[in-house]
Amino acid sequence: MSVYFRSLIFGKRGSMFQELVHKADLGNGYYQNPILDGDYADPAVFREGENYYLTASTGPYYPGLSIYWSKDLVNWKLICHPLRKFEGEVWAPDILKYKDRYYIYFCGQGTNWVIWSEKIDGAWSEAIDLKIGHIDPGHVTDEKGKRYLLLSENSMVPLSEDGLQTAGEMRQLFEAPEISDQWDIEGAFPEAPNIFKKDGFYYLTYADGGTSGPATSHMIMCARARSLTGPWEVSPYNPVVHTWNRNEKWQSKGHGHFVEDLAGNWWVIYHAYEKGYAAHGRKLLLSPVEFMEDGWPLVTQRADEASKKPAGEKITDTSCFSDDFSEEKITGWRAWGKFDPANYRRGEDGLKMQATGADIFASNPFTLITGDHSYEASVYVCPEAECEAGLILQYNSRIYNGVGLKNGILTIYRLGCVLAVKEIGAEECWLKMRNDEQYLCFFYSLDGMHYKKLNYVINTESQNTHAYNGFLSLRPGLFAAGKNFALFQNFVYRGLK
Repeated sequence: MSVYFRSLIFGKRGSMFQELVHKADLGNGYYQNPILDGDYADPAVFREGENYYLTASTGPYYPGLSIYWSKDLVNWKLICHPLRKFEGEVWAPDILKYKDRYYIYFCGQGTNWVIWSEKIDGAWSEAIDLKIGHIDPGHVTDEKGKRYLLLSENSMVPLSEDGLQTAGEMRQLFEAPEISDQWDIEGAFPEAPNIFKKDGFYYLTYADGGTSGPATSHMIMCARARSLTGPWEVSPYNPVVHTWNRNEKWQSKGHGHFVEDLAGNWWVIYHAYEKGYAAHGRKLLLSPVEFMEDGWPLVTQRADEASKKPAGEKITDTSCFSDDFSEEKITGWRAWGKFDPANYRRGEDGLKMQATGADIFASNPFTLITGDHSYEASVYVCPEAECEAGLILQYNSRIYNGVGLKNGILTIYRLGCVLAVKEIGAEECWLKMRNDEQYLCFFYSLDGMHYKKLNYVINTESQNTHAYNGFLSLRPGLFAAGKNFALFQNFVYRGLK
């Protein structure tokens, strides 16, 4: 395809279409959840002056971790991927600034890790193994400035002054009380502990009840003390955040992080599944926090109602999913499994992707996070000999749907298995997939304008963690399997009403 023809579709700065359907900022001083639409689980946030910085789990996708920037907690912009060489899944990070350094603590490979940088969007260190068990690390300092790491089961371990190693034995800070049997839960799993300080108290918040089971399972609990050593008292208003019945729009609400804005108001960012759309993963919600007369925090406003925005400037984010692959830039593309930047070469001709693995099962698809209920994605694909390449909607290495081109034959996949094949007599073509309220279908074109539907429609609603575990989501993207390379041009994403 010529550069001229590609410019007709794209222009110079991206897609001519509106991309994401959902906009959190309503433009009238209010916002509508989610603030990040798609799989952004286990959020952590902190404020530095007028700026907020956020990160979330990236699981088995690479590059690991991402940092987002905002000035109003509603409009977010991706600014960097700080973890690029780490091998293994990345979960439940905490992000903070201590003195003149930024830190991210996270768990993976059965241990906990830390990276640091002197610039939030600059060069971050390699991951340092803290060689400590449990999960979901959270950083806190005591009244003397001594550093600690909070961990699941509300445990705590002292850290060195530089925060790069443990400096003592782990002990349990607080034993979580039994959860009421009036709610259906997965079980008692106290995790995601975090502490914020207010009016002379340490407020400990933690998640409990399980992450993705019954709608009412996940929740945020609270306890407080005058000192990290206790004694701790339990909030009479627990749970602070909760899905109270299975008919609510936002389900399994939990794993929250509290932050104070410039005006002294408090907010909590947490994740939740959208009812009927568990395949989209855990989306990020923002709720105002009220403090009762006795000083306890509580979220009383419904998460599905429009809320007044926090004060702050609305940042401009010109990034988009659509990509002509002509230049290196910070994007939301992530590879499944092992990530090697050399396998994804951008240039004026498009994206040249190295085929990896004998088949899709063993390949490293390049995918994006989206939470749109309906969307289309199209791309021009030209695989070399012995290479199969195309579009994919992936949950994990075994569970995926897609359409691939090889030797003039299109193959449609459902749940990782061949569903149908069609010979088109061309070694290159345009491919498109449409996800319409979780009903997925594929199209092909020989000229980039007239598309023919491959009428094998796949219901993807059940392809989620409840069926296949892993706490993952269905993500659209590109794949190349086998040998040699595939050329991709003009990936166009369009959100549909």
